[in-house]
Amino acid sequence: MEPSYWAQAKKFLSSQDKTMAKIIASYKGESLQSQRNAFQTFAKAIVGQQISVKAADAIWARFAKLFGRRKINYSNFLKLSHEDLRACGFSKQKIQYLSNIANYFKENKVTKKYFDKKPSEELAQELLAIKGVGQWTLEMFQIFYLLEPDIFPVNDLGLIKAIKNHYCHPEDPEQREGDVRISQVSTSWQPYRTVATWYLWRTFDEEPVAY
Repeated sequence: MEPSYWAQAKKFLSSQDKTMAKIIASYKGESLQSQRNAFQTFAKAIVGQQISVKAADAIWARFAKLFGRRKINYSNFLKLSHEDLRACGFSKQKIQYLSNIANYFKENKVTKKYFDKKPSEELAQELLAIKGVGQWTLEMFQIFYLLEPDIFPVNDLGLIKAIKNHYCHPEDPEQREGDVRISQVSTSWQPYRTVATWYLWRTFDEEPVAY
């Protein structure tokens, strides 16, 4: 599922930023895609916390295999043993985080419509109250499940690396030292910072980022 705003966002970003226009042109026909599976989005974000993309992909492949043909959802997750999860490469802490999220889904009887009923700010505070869901994890959920158009995960290491690569000028002493004002760079991308972020990620990944 492609966000409804994607085409308009590409036109806007291309008109605002020549560098971004070149990046967008390099990935014609590609876009952010959502599988519309809220628990799976959270699970992939937890897997990706503070580890490399390669390591996260390996853990996720083993984790997905545990489900076989069953859907990756909270009820099927709660049937898994901690031993199986540890064998996938999960730390004790991440197993607890996933369990916290699964129990949140269970206790609130979360359906696809659940997240549509709440104002964005109220929902954000509710999700951040789950132990294991920090700001970055919330932002991945806002981007890949809620499909919010103007999310900018300023502390994402991949995004920071991409911005430095495409917007840092070597002749600038401050930027040579890594002093790149990330938030300032993104000002011209509003209200479509989600889209700019996705394209910047794309420049460093062999496959499109998906959660």
